[in-house]
Amino acid sequence: MNRSRRIAVIGSGPAGLMVADGLASAGHAVTLFDKRKGLSWKLYIAGGSGLNISNSLPLDLFARHYTGPADHWKACLGAFGPQDWLDFIEQKLGIGTFLGTSQRYFVETMHAALLVRNWKRRLEELNVTITLNTLCTDFRPSDAGWELLSQERSLGSFDALVFALGGGSYETTDGLSWPSMFQQKGLGFQDFAPSNTGFEVAWPAAFLQEAEGQPIKNIQLTSARGQRKGDLVVTHYGLEGTPIYFAGMPGLIQVDLKPDLTTEQVMQRLQKSKENLSPMRRAQKYLQLSPGSKALLFHMAPPDATRDGTALAHLIKSLPLQLERPRPLSESISSSGGLLWQNLDEALMLKSHPGVYCAGEMLDWDAPTGGFLIQACISQGHWISRHLSFGGT
Repeated sequence: MNRSRRIAVIGSGPAGLMVADGLASAGHAVTLFDKRKGLSWKLYIAGGSGLNISNSLPLDLFARHYTGPADHWKACLGAFGPQDWLDFIEQKLGIGTFLGTSQRYFVETMHAALLVRNWKRRLEELNVTITLNTLCTDFRPSDAGWELLSQERSLGSFDALVFALGGGSYETTDGLSWPSMFQQKGLGFQDFAPSNTGFEVAWPAAFLQEAEGQPIKNIQLTSARGQRKGDLVVTHYGLEGTPIYFAGMPGLIQVDLKPDLTTEQVMQRLQKSKENLSPMRRAQKYLQLSPGSKALLFHMAPPDATRDGTALAHLIKSLPLQLERPRPLSESISSSGGLLWQNLDEALMLKSHPGVYCAGEMLDWDAPTGGFLIQACISQGHWISRHLSFGGT
């Protein structure tokens, strides 16, 4: 191991926590800074409906879910992949994990509080100095290496700096000040854009009266990016849910309300009885349409189609909807954009600022929900700590 060094980690999301843990475990003197009064604000947001920590896909398939350099993801995930992360949670943090639906892993508590609390305790036991309510606004060379600043106040000099400042999601415009700090130093930056976010749909008022807040369960959505199964939720502005996040761009989508049945099977069920029922009543009775699916068909399909069994069967298998625009960054699960990869070397160190590293969603990569976002941040945090401590070996 190299000599013990003083290292500042700025940002306490999953990337920041993991790099601080790895460096402190290797014997370095680590100070962890965060602008908020508590650690890992975005982990609490991510865990609001169940903290999804990784995915069970094989590594070669796992790595294909990321934009950015394929070689980086293959190496980074290979050095510290999903099983390493699960082992860390269970063995180092004392929290159980389990494999849920759609190949996703969760912590047993389903929320971030215990994970963050146990990790904070572990970092303190590793002698990490945790400094909260401190906004880092600049860094500059010093005799010792790098000086970190908050406005004009010095936060100390360090041998190395690791920034893990997060992306643009869930941030207001005035809450995201760090990009200008790097752009002023001549570093390339791609503006943040919403990712894994809801989309607006021009709903009729009558539809919203009936369906707002209703789930549309077990559908398959087809868009220009391909197909994705899952559930949707009707909101006053449009749709939320994994299939919509996967679609990822405005345009026409097709919703299959019964993906486990063929068109012929849907037609057979609609013709199942000689009862004098309308096609819509037959669909509700013999296809067990959820209230959300029924409302979608009734209000969004052409009236003639709902009165004809064959036309209705085809709509149940392929109902067209127009996605208008994504919701803003402040509502998005993640963001695309960030510091460009050309700024960085293999170790995620800034080429123009030796000893300054960057990790996590502040870099220009994107991934879907389903455990890929947190896993990437964790793997990059480990990657940097390994390179800083052992030269990457």
